[in-house]
This record gives sequence, structure tokens and C-alpha cells, in this order.
Amino acid sequence: MSNEIEIKLMVQPYMAADGNGPKEKIQTPYAESGVDGQSFIAGMNRLLNDSEATVISSCDLDLENSYYDTADLALYKVGIALRVRKTGSDIEATIKTRRMSQGGIHVHPEYNIPLVEKPEVPDLKIFPEHIFTGLDVEALQKAVFENMAQNCRRHIWLVSYRRTEIEISYDRVSYKTADEGRVSGQEVELELKKGSARALREFAEGLIESVYGAGLAVFRPESLSKMHRAAIYAGISRLDPPAVDDTGISGGAGHSSSEQTEKNLAGLMSVLSRSASILYLGDAGRTSECAEKTMGIIMLALRKVIDTGNDADFVYSGRYAPMQSLLAGFIRHNPELDVCEPSNESSERIFVKRAWALDRLLTGADFIRVLLEINFAGLEEESV
Repeated sequence: MSNEIEIKLMVQPYMAADGNGPKEKIQTPYAESGVDGQSFIAGMNRLLNDSEATVISSCDLDLENSYYDTADLALYKVGIALRVRKTGSDIEATIKTRRMSQGGIHVHPEYNIPLVEKPEVPDLKIFPEHIFTGLDVEALQKAVFENMAQNCRRHIWLVSYRRTEIEISYDRVSYKTADEGRVSGQEVELELKKGSARALREFAEGLIESVYGAGLAVFRPESLSKMHRAAIYAGISRLDPPAVDDTGISGGAGHSSSEQTEKNLAGLMSVLSRSASILYLGDAGRTSECAEKTMGIIMLALRKVIDTGNDADFVYSGRYAPMQSLLAGFIRHNPELDVCEPSNESSERIFVKRAWALDRLLTGADFIRVLLEINFAGLEEESV
């Protein structure tokens, strides 16, 4: 067993400079035409060759991923992901359990078992018993079946950076939908193979700066795993808008305190992360009504945080202070996110403008940098 520490970033094209793009940018964000795969790989090769990192190896792989669970998602409900992956002639059964998944950073205890051939259903007894503590393994074995699948074209770079080894995976993924259609996506994962989590964060920040500087693409932190997205597109699972009342956000006068400000900003980050995942699922993963409700939740969370306290003498200086400053400046320069400003525009037009403003926020290099710094705060000293 090992702890998998990785940063997951969705790969997206640059928007129109004026931000007045069509609603389809949010409805179908995973269009393959957005970022050309070979151009991205060639650009990454140039950036890595010019960087402080040393490329140890690189290769292309075709991955066939099958996921397994019971009809009532017994494994998913306890945070267990069961997968069999076929890579060329190599076959491997994997179980990942849940530890942390937020703001694009994923930490999962992972168990990998090589197989001779792909089974109809993996034998659960090949994994350590403690994974299934409190579960009826024999009943699970009888009920487990392959409930979804996704294929992936992956390009891998293994790089050495400051006595740390990092694997960069660029994935072009194809998800099967419930109506037998397909939804494609592109993402970059940076996984710590050997060394410190601090070096992983520093490398990621430098790589993002280089990619943006070269105009290669933009990134967006993603908290959903491939398995979770596959389940949503397959109609097995769904992602509901977050409840602001469950995040600890409290607005209005009398809340000017470091403790409440900390809770509000942490809650807002949670709302933005979950809500962004919903918006970017597109029509194959959620309804228009869900998208509009989700946008309303974002606006409500922003209003509550903006309204927190009116004490001009109060200055917050906690761990979320850089994010508070960034958000305040962004809202000030994007009036479409001024949740208190009345508008005579149609609800559809307001949705589009807010969606594009959020896209600029979530794909901004400064936003991603600050988010990584916040979420890595408890991982800095970890190593693999």
C-alpha cells in the first residue's frame, strides 16, 4: 500500500478575450477540438526541456479501465474504488480508498495487484482484509459487477526535479454515457513518485506558469476522479449542488472574527469546487435546471461571504487571506458577479455572463497557485 499524492488539472482552451463567448463553453467544456493533443504534447516537450526538471522518460499508452461495484454502490458509499486496468499486455487490479480530495489535490491510499488476465470480476480476497473492515466480503463478491468503463490515451513524462520524481500524465479520456453516447475530456495529473510534497507543489506552480506563458492551454483544478465522472456520465451517480448551510458560511453583521472568516472562506472554496465540477459536466452529466440552481448557490455563497461583517477596523490575516484578497479584487473587476447589483437582462444572459466570469476565475493562474498553497499546507512535510 502507498499513499498516492497527485494534482489533477483539467485542460481547457483559452477563452475569447472579451469573455462574451457562447453558453456552449460551459455546456460542453470537454470538446476535443479545444486543445489539440499532439500540439499540447509537443509544447510540453519544449517547456520541460527548457525547465529546471530533467525528463527521465516519456511514452504513450492506451488504457482500458473497467470499474466495479454493486447495484446499490456499496463500495462507492464507503469510499472504495475498485478498478481493473489493461495497458498493452499488462493487467492490474487496483483499489483506492478515500483520504482527501479537494481543490485539485488528491490523496488516496492505493493497493495494486498484478493479474495474468482480465477477470470478469476481480477477486476481492487478493486485497488486504482491513480494506473491507465492517463489510461482508462474500456478499460483496457475489454482488459486484462491471458497472462502467472509460478508455484513455495517455502520454507520460517521468521527470526529476530537486531530488524528487514526478510523473506527469496527459490524458485524453472517452466516457460512455447512459444513452450509449460519448463525452471526451482532457486532463493533466502530476503524481509524486518519489520525494517531497513540497517539491511537487513548487514544480506544479512553475509548470502552470510556463504553460500559461506559452499560451499552450489553461488549467482548472478538479476534485472529481475519472471514476466519479464515469459514474455520472453512465447514469449511476449524480452530483448535486452543495448546500450553503452545510459549509459553515454565515453572513451579516456581527461575524467579523478570524474564526468565522476562516469558516466562510473555507466554505466558499468548497462551494466553488463542487459547483464548478457540476457546471463543467455539460449536458451529458446534469440538466440545465441543475446548472441554474448551481449558479444560484454560488451567488448565495458569494453574497454571504461579502456581507460578513462591516467592521472597517477588522483585518483578517489567516491562511485564506491571499484567497480573500484575490476574490475581492476579482469581484470588483467583474461586475457580473456583483450579486447585489440589480439587472434588467434576461436570466439566460445573466447565467452566461456569470459562467464566463467564473471560468476566468477558476482557470486563472493566481487562483490555482493560491488554492494549491492552501490545500498543500497540511501536506508540505509528507514524502513518498
